[in-house]
Amino acid sequence: MSQNKNQARRNELRPKAKRGDQIAQYELGCCYDFAAPKGRRSAIRWYRKAAVQGHADAQNYLGESYRDGWTVAENKQTAITWFRQPAEQGQEEALLSLGYCYFYGEGVEKCSKTALNWYRKAAELGNASAKCNIAHMYRQGDAVEQSWAEAMRWYEEAGKADNLNAAHWLARIYGGQEDYPEDEAKALHWLGIAADGGDAQSQCDLAVQYYHGEGVKEDLEKAAQLYRLSAEQGDTWAQYLLGLCYRDGDGVKKNARTALHWLDKASVDTREAKKAANKLRKNSKVISV
Repeated sequence: MSQNKNQARRNELRPKAKRGDQIAQYELGCCYDFAAPKGRRSAIRWYRKAAVQGHADAQNYLGESYRDGWTVAENKQTAITWFRQPAEQGQEEALLSLGYCYFYGEGVEKCSKTALNWYRKAAELGNASAKCNIAHMYRQGDAVEQSWAEAMRWYEEAGKADNLNAAHWLARIYGGQEDYPEDEAKALHWLGIAADGGDAQSQCDLAVQYYHGEGVKEDLEKAAQLYRLSAEQGDTWAQYLLGLCYRDGDGVKKNARTALHWLDKASVDTREAKKAANKLRKNSKVISV
């Protein structure tokens, strides 16, 4: 929405909002929250007015704001109060957030069983993230008896609903990285979905397969492209491997300066990258990038 159209929409909603219309108050908050020119304080003010009247989505946004310290002082306990109200109305995102808070003990005493209860309620409404979280709990045997059958059922449901975390875990599990029978075709299927969806770790993992020709035809150019996508999202292992590609000319034109750029980025968390960068500097004329 253009700034002019958004301003016109605000002007249209404001009289209704001032008269106490909770829907108009919520929508006005969204206008300030998501459309330029943004005004976060105004968004919170209108969300709060709608929330105290029982608007579930506004209550959930307030919960998220207090949880994350967004425009208001971070307060996990206050976040719980605002999450609980819309959750009891069946608001999907609030159900998920409340489950998360109980699972990690944020603002409430940690309780996996209570978390699972809220996750199930969200999953019943089709929330894919809740389904993935339930899958994690069955995989780990957390608050439930460990069950690969149940874990995979929930992962599959979440994955089919385009949850990238579930797709990543399905690729990992079918790929033999967990105590579960390997299935190369399924692993590659889910890895491709996760990578195409933008999951950085999956992009790096798929790049490794293209680089070595594991399950796919070797394609160094494709590998380098995937490394770059992952590296640009901050995956340090992908940054390291992309640096090696530029050092060796694998899938890209050999370039010591660009190699050092990526190796230096990866050096923050990756010892191998720091070692490779130092060696490249020693053996080349590139001093800095």
